[in-house]
Amino acid sequence: MARKDFTLLWASQAVSEFAYSTSLIALPLLVLTITGSPSQAGVIAFVDAVAMLLAGLPAGAVADRYDRRSVMLWCEGVLVAVFGVAALSLWVEVASLPVLVLLALVSGAATAVLLATGAAMVPALVPREELSGAVAMNSARTYAGQLVGTSAGGFLQAMRNALPFAFGGVAHAISFVLLLFIRPQPPAGRKGPRKWSSRDLVDGIRWISGRPFLRLGLLYATVTNFFYGAVYFVVIASAKTSGMSSGLVGVMAALLGVGGLLGALAAPRLQRVLTGSRPIFLVLWLFAVLTAGIALLPGSYTPGILLGVTAFTAPTASAYFTTYQLLLTPDTHRGRVMSVANICSSGGAAIAPLAGGAAFDLCGRPVTLLACSALLGVIALSAVLSPVMRRPPEAPAVEEVGEGTGTVSRSAR
Repeated sequence: MARKDFTLLWASQAVSEFAYSTSLIALPLLVLTITGSPSQAGVIAFVDAVAMLLAGLPAGAVADRYDRRSVMLWCEGVLVAVFGVAALSLWVEVASLPVLVLLALVSGAATAVLLATGAAMVPALVPREELSGAVAMNSARTYAGQLVGTSAGGFLQAMRNALPFAFGGVAHAISFVLLLFIRPQPPAGRKGPRKWSSRDLVDGIRWISGRPFLRLGLLYATVTNFFYGAVYFVVIASAKTSGMSSGLVGVMAALLGVGGLLGALAAPRLQRVLTGSRPIFLVLWLFAVLTAGIALLPGSYTPGILLGVTAFTAPTASAYFTTYQLLLTPDTHRGRVMSVANICSSGGAAIAPLAGGAAFDLCGRPVTLLACSALLGVIALSAVLSPVMRRPPEAPAVEEVGEGTGTVSRSAR
């Protein structure tokens, strides 16, 4: 039954991430179409990312305090309503910038809760020995959603502005229905009602702060995601302003999803070769080199292909790191720990579109991309020279999880 519940959760989140990816590319393209300004398009993407960031800590506390299935149902219900309102407003051509900002705010906040809650549910739905494979499947789901969502978002927006959000609303409705067939997931270690406290919000930070490898790894994830988001936005904005149609922009952006999806499917095998921090080093160095290639090499689809190559290696690092976090963390804290991890990984992305748009306006495409490449090279070198990153701890095998105390007993290997 648990495996069936995991399959339903996986399918629900795949459909939901399709809707999110559709809006994520459609919103900036819509603003670019209306205003012609990369900076203003960056603002709308910035709003979405900031909403995810600000909702991060409360999202983890909610995931650990209430029935996790119910939390996800509420989020999907809200998203159905908001996407429907946006689609209707755009269809009758009365939508304004505040409507789009509201959509970005709600979508970002609800997605933060969905990500933290869904990640916290996984260890209860699969056998422990299959957890790493389940994490890799979740990575494949994310990239598949990005692949289909970005392609669909660009083409649908080219047909009519309302269509990406109409399809997104239907997708969230399907996700809602799938969640109904999952068993309730009550929180662990809760004996009746308890008052909220500031500790609920900061326990995840305390948990990670006591583990140097997690601290430093999340720092590199934050910085890498910032540059990835900035480079991605510069690529999309430069393609659009150079006259490429929204549909073709969507296809180019979807190449990232192709690389990430193939990488997620290959992650279990790659983990046997790229153990420990090696995938992190590879991603950093490869991204630095390929960003320079994006700046200098010709071809309309070259940027998408090169970013897709970088995305191919990312799931292996992510699967190792996420599995380690889930195995180490007791169920009573998993929502909060995963929400902090999501905040760190998306924190850089929160300001990336704004920074990328501003740098593109001020310096142009080649200079912005070459500067990103140089800085990524410095970051990659610092990771290789770090003793903490060079000698990562072995992922623990969890034997017992203390529900109330947050302690974990690990077997020696």
